[in-house]
Amino acid sequence: MKVNLEDIFFENATTAHAADWAKIFLKGMKNCQWMTRYFKEQNISELDVSISITQDINKKSDTELFIIAYISDKPIGIIRFDEYWIPGAIKILSHFPLILPRFQRKGIGRLLVKEGFQQACTKGFSDCWTECWSMDKREISLYQQFYEKIGFRKKSDRLEMNCSLKYSKVENEIALKGLRTKSSQEVTHELVKAISTSYGSSLDKLHTIEHLDNPEITKYFLEKTKETVENIGFSIQCIVAKYEKKLCAGLMTATSKNKGMILEIGVIPKYRKLKIAQKLITDYIIQMKNQGIKEIILGVDQENLPAINLYEKLGFKKTWFGVLMLLEDKEKLGLVKM
Repeated sequence: MKVNLEDIFFENATTAHAADWAKIFLKGMKNCQWMTRYFKEQNISELDVSISITQDINKKSDTELFIIAYISDKPIGIIRFDEYWIPGAIKILSHFPLILPRFQRKGIGRLLVKEGFQQACTKGFSDCWTECWSMDKREISLYQQFYEKIGFRKKSDRLEMNCSLKYSKVENEIALKGLRTKSSQEVTHELVKAISTSYGSSLDKLHTIEHLDNPEITKYFLEKTKETVENIGFSIQCIVAKYEKKLCAGLMTATSKNKGMILEIGVIPKYRKLKIAQKLITDYIIQMKNQGIKEIILGVDQENLPAINLYEKLGFKKTWFGVLMLLEDKEKLGLVKM
């Protein structure tokens, strides 16, 4: 089907657009076989998606964008943006843009990305990130190819790892003489210092990309992380560890009714190989088991093998694959240099 791209126009979605959004969302996912299979297993219908997106739009912040592409009066594509945790950056959510099958491969996805980023720039954003998560590496590859064609470059291959506490064999705390921990629900100066100092020599590319060796950026990053997860119903726990009275590590976790998350963990280089990270994670696993939590998840760079080996030792398994990309060549997207 031929499409004149000049006939396409965009609207910022309101609750009145929920039915259009839901239809495109499910039909646009058909190329993503794993996600389509998951939706069928969960019996997710257009009505379910419509209700969910209505709720999201009703509570959206000023930095969120829900954009629908139309040709004549027909909705053909959608994209969703939200503020990223890096200062001045916005992010395209996983699997977007989504286009109705017969309108795919006609340049509409690129136009949606361009429209969204231009709107984001008027809100003060200067960088655009995107990420995709799936249990199917093929989906990740297709997603990456699309974004590379319009000026994005891969910055990190990600993994999500899951520990099912029902089957966890972690039972006993690790005794580590000289180590003391202090817990808080706030992002403290000591937590910022521990994380920024440890991430300065991290093997996780995300920590380098986000310049988390800079305490000011780390403070913003941690506070934004806290705000984001609290907004979706998780409670935050920030732990600072000291070894022989000297700051050595930091840990940030989030817990809901059924799930725990390890958001950030870092050990200052001179204190590594003392099993401090292993003890902090072990203590958290036991705490969650005692609270009846079902699972703990975390994210890590696929090339951070020492961390992955530790997590696997503690019962975590690889579940989701991800890719994180940054818009670097704006001219490929059809924008002048900014």
